[in-house]
Amino acid sequence: MSACAPINPAAGSAETMVATVDCYVQSNVQAGYASLMGPGSPFGTAMTIALTLYVAFLGYRLIFGRAGLSMGDMAPRMLLIGTVLALSSNWATYQVLVYDVLTDGPEEIASAITPGASTADLNERVDVLAGRMVDLADAWTEFDAQVMAQAPATPNAQPGTAPNTAVPTPETLSPASSGALGLIAPRDSLGPNMLLGSALLLVLVSAGVLVIAKIILGLLLLLGPVFAILALFAGTRGLTLGWARAALMMALVPLMATMTTAGAVALLEPILTDMFVAAGQGIFSLRSALAILVVLLVMVAVAVQLFRIGRTIVGGWTIQLGGAPAAPSPAAAAPAMAGEGGAPTIYNERMQALVGSIERAAVATGSVAAAPQRQILLPQRSEFAATPTPASVASTDRRIARGRVAAVRAPIKPARNAA
Repeated sequence: MSACAPINPAAGSAETMVATVDCYVQSNVQAGYASLMGPGSPFGTAMTIALTLYVAFLGYRLIFGRAGLSMGDMAPRMLLIGTVLALSSNWATYQVLVYDVLTDGPEEIASAITPGASTADLNERVDVLAGRMVDLADAWTEFDAQVMAQAPATPNAQPGTAPNTAVPTPETLSPASSGALGLIAPRDSLGPNMLLGSALLLVLVSAGVLVIAKIILGLLLLLGPVFAILALFAGTRGLTLGWARAALMMALVPLMATMTTAGAVALLEPILTDMFVAAGQGIFSLRSALAILVVLLVMVAVAVQLFRIGRTIVGGWTIQLGGAPAAPSPAAAAPAMAGEGGAPTIYNERMQALVGSIERAAVATGSVAAAPQRQILLPQRSEFAATPTPASVASTDRRIARGRVAAVRAPIKPARNAA
């Protein structure tokens, strides 16, 4: 932390502020990681206990047959254990896989999308533009002071004398403000105040948004190992997912802010260049100052929406951290095949087992050839049948529909045929 340089306004507030915040965030995250997961830390002991419990629960499920030993069941669990150990026991691995991806990744993506839009170059250009606005505001104020100082000498001039032309008159400044506009902003302060406010808004929508996102992201990365351990159990896995969403959102905000800042700088540079050239001739345009202020107010509105856009993007992100089998479709759960005459075939497991046993017995004796499908005809119910006796009621299964039922013969293993 002592190696981080302090903020130097003389060198540019935007560039030095972002660089200083980056340095402090990285040093604090690294020191916090060492304190959390270092030897003798209670969080390190908690991580060991959590991993032991997870392995014990997994062994319990394997012993009692509640979990499978297939690759699809065990690979996600082993990958989860390895990821938790890697992220919570080694700072170098955590820095490469998490810290560098979330902090340096957005800048590289922005540079690939918009060449020359790196954070350092944009902050330098922002400092140049903000400095020009402040210089123009100072020059404008001095110019108005000179005009106001010489204004009382004009009415007292003799009728035959020429007017005083030592100080050039601005093209767009009105003689005197009156009414509500004169009460809110006098003539000699409206233009300079607009430029000073524009300089402040430019730094806020560029470096300010970056600093806010980086500070919040640093706090989230500081607590990253704790949330990585919480991913082991299903009850606390939602906390890990929420942390990942928040960290990803704070990584997307600098990316979008860098691209919007590049657009704002490209719009403002020609206007400020023209104003700077005109100021050398004693001409100050109030319309140009108003245009700059409008552009920056729009950028403020966009910067406010960046956080909402990031939250909307990551809101639908879900992570499946366990090999939960997909639910069978209704068509697969209850298959229906067409029998003779287009009638649906009713699949009955008990009936299938009975038909299979009869076919195996017939094949063993050689009297009946095996058939792939059997049609079983159940006796039809007569409308004029006598009142059934208790014995007939007990022997009749009224749950089976009367009529022709097609029983599908399932494939029989060779071992069962041999038996």
